Amino acid sequence: MVSENLKSFQEEVEKNIMVFKPVKVGEKEIYPLVEVVEINLTNFHAQYLEPIALVVVDDDDKYLVPLDEKEPSPELLDLVSR
Repeated sequence: MVSENLKSFQEEVEKNIMVFKPVKVGEKEIYPLVEVVEINLTNFHAQYLEPIALVVVDDDDKYLVPLDEKEPSPELLDLVSR
């Protein structure tokens, strides 16, 4: 029963990663990456934002700075096209 409820709850949770407008620092552009989590239940709706990484673009070089202890996916770099 508990596992069925948990599975049902997980189906109501949607996660997306958004790239926010860059901040220019000298010659570098810094793009914040934020995970947007949305929970939709019958009588409950919530959203929260969780910063996960920064993508730093310096000339032709691009690198990722994680903001949590999780190992970031290299695919996050592909979210910033430059």
